[in-house]
Amino acid sequence: MEDKVMSVKQLQEQLNKGEITSVKLVEKALKEHEKWIDKNAIAVISPYAFKQAIILDEERKQGKVRGPLHGIPLVIKDNILYQDGTPTTANAFSLHDLIPPFNAKIVDLLIKQGAIILGKANLSEFAYFMSYDDMPSGYGSMYGQVKHPFDEKIDPYGSSTGSAVAVKLGIVELSIGSETNGSLMAPAYQCQIVSVKPSFGLVSQHGIIPISPTQDTAGPMANTVEDCAYLLDALVDKKHKSYSAKLDVPLHKQNIGFITIKGHTYSDVEQEILKKAEHRLNQCGHEVTYLEIEQAHIANDPTLLIEFKYALNLFLNEVKGSTKMTSLSDIIQFNKDHDRRCLRYGQSILEASEKTSGDLGDPSYVELRKDIVSKASLLQRLMEEHHLTSAAAPLWMGFAPIYGNPSVCIPEGIYAGQPKAMVFVGLMNDDENLLRLTHQYQQLMIQ
Repeated sequence: MEDKVMSVKQLQEQLNKGEITSVKLVEKALKEHEKWIDKNAIAVISPYAFKQAIILDEERKQGKVRGPLHGIPLVIKDNILYQDGTPTTANAFSLHDLIPPFNAKIVDLLIKQGAIILGKANLSEFAYFMSYDDMPSGYGSMYGQVKHPFDEKIDPYGSSTGSAVAVKLGIVELSIGSETNGSLMAPAYQCQIVSVKPSFGLVSQHGIIPISPTQDTAGPMANTVEDCAYLLDALVDKKHKSYSAKLDVPLHKQNIGFITIKGHTYSDVEQEILKKAEHRLNQCGHEVTYLEIEQAHIANDPTLLIEFKYALNLFLNEVKGSTKMTSLSDIIQFNKDHDRRCLRYGQSILEASEKTSGDLGDPSYVELRKDIVSKASLLQRLMEEHHLTSAAAPLWMGFAPIYGNPSVCIPEGIYAGQPKAMVFVGLMNDDENLLRLTHQYQQLMIQ
């Protein structure tokens, strides 16, 4: 897998020299998909992929290149609407008939930049918001189980499982996943790729099957921070904003907080990773400050259950007529009617959500949300109080997804058969600095 990794820059160089075409890149991706079909990373191949490639090759011949993603295939998570005639299902059989009536906002942005959408990547059903009853990561009633790319004994984690696996296997160099609470960082960590969770609100939620209007965000997955930055440039609908263009701008000396948890016994491997990470940051001219925090107990489910009912019903109303499902209660009943296929692991989360008011104006919900946001602001407050530009740990934590901070997962390798990574968290809305820092950090690792 490793020797097949190509960066966006390398692909564009080959395309511009005529050494490869976008049609050939699509053909190569499809061959890799067939080679790794048992991993079940991709749910469906787009019938538009070759058509897009032909058009983009012709544009290049005429001297028109839309941007760094021009003519490069990628996959999007199968909870992101793409109006190509194939269903968008969130790996739920209940949505097998959902043929998108429009594109998600981010799909339009990707197409505008010349990206080729090869297909839709598999995921955990309803983005891992289906059942409390031991449902495996990467499983869904529509397309089945996604498997870890290089060791099937390892849990691939979810919910952006297929998006991560497709990149690690080399089917594509780039993919789009989404996160509510860990679903970009966790599969990137387990599959040993890079992912960026943008600051909440930076990337449009429109046209993405939701869990939470207060936490959901799409984000890039790739092999490098640089390639994630190219993707983020396309996903952010802001003129003259380029994260990739500023990656190599020299950084002033920064102070990074290494977060440790009180009472947690760090293994020799985790301590080694922290030492190596500190050494690299020191080599870059930065300082590290160790900060110990109490084990966090932030109950996210009570708010997510209310938000899911509200957001899913709103979404189903928006796509009304494109699926027989019109509400969460319809989906629950459909699953009961098709229990052998749909209820292998139950639907306890769906049922718990349906029992809530689904009212985001309910005073009890407002109080719950206020409480968890206050608790989840811990990293933001620590960074501000200690004048840190970012915080990092050899694991992912629940603060950033709830409060909305940007995060980046950097793979550190396999130790005793287990994947390890560093997860960096930035100040809210300071995605640019976090990308520059983690790019600098990863470049030192590559050297």
